[in-house]
Amino acid sequence: MKNRIYFFTGTGNSLKVAEEIAKTLKECELVAINKDVGMEIPEEYERIGFVFPVYFWGLPRMVAEFIKNASFPKQGSTYYFAVATFGGIPGNSISMTSSLLKEKRVQLNYNAGIKMYKNALTFYSMSKNVDKITRESNEKIPLIAKNIENKVTNKSRSINKLIKSIYNKSTSRIHSTDSNFNVNDKCISCGICQKVCPAKNITIENKKPVFHNQCESCLACIQHCPKQAINYKDKTQSRGRYTHPEIGAKKLMEYYK
Repeated sequence: MKNRIYFFTGTGNSLKVAEEIAKTLKECELVAINKDVGMEIPEEYERIGFVFPVYFWGLPRMVAEFIKNASFPKQGSTYYFAVATFGGIPGNSISMTSSLLKEKRVQLNYNAGIKMYKNALTFYSMSKNVDKITRESNEKIPLIAKNIENKVTNKSRSINKLIKSIYNKSTSRIHSTDSNFNVNDKCISCGICQKVCPAKNITIENKKPVFHNQCESCLACIQHCPKQAINYKDKTQSRGRYTHPEIGAKKLMEYYK
């Protein structure tokens, strides 16, 4: 039987994890959660998974909305799993997933978290230990993938109310994050920012990106820009950029076609 993994990513961390799990499961489709993703969850899949980064100690809004609005078949024997990638703590991301699936009468059978390179560059200057942290995270993926292959089950924790309050406040205006973006003269009109945006929030006008207030704050546009031409307020101009060493813009764009 086939398997399917839905993933959401900005820098490629979660796509890397999804790809490695897919290799272990062999017959496995990868589907990017983005504005144009199909909302019909297919029947007769042996495993269906969700792989996503942690935003504000919870689920990315687009992932939460996808699970809320998607049409799920009866669970039957389908094994559902969720894997969160994070730089700090997983927070409520897994418990939110479990709760949202429960509303669809689906049980989350297995969950796992994997610490990866911390890259929220609008909040801080990023560490220079990319190789070390990437190597350590890569070493943890096979065990998670094997657990999923073997259909290991575990329970998710209950939702932390304090973290939920912080999450709701932090994400209430997330779509307008791009109102603080600016584009400098280094822009070469390559269009990469437009093509890696899961929200389809960017158009190229007069040879520069224009943002339309449907931002998911994944920062793919900032991180993947080859000239560091897109910045957040006056905070990121002197900060480095990060994308997973094995996942570039070209690979990410293929999933959004």
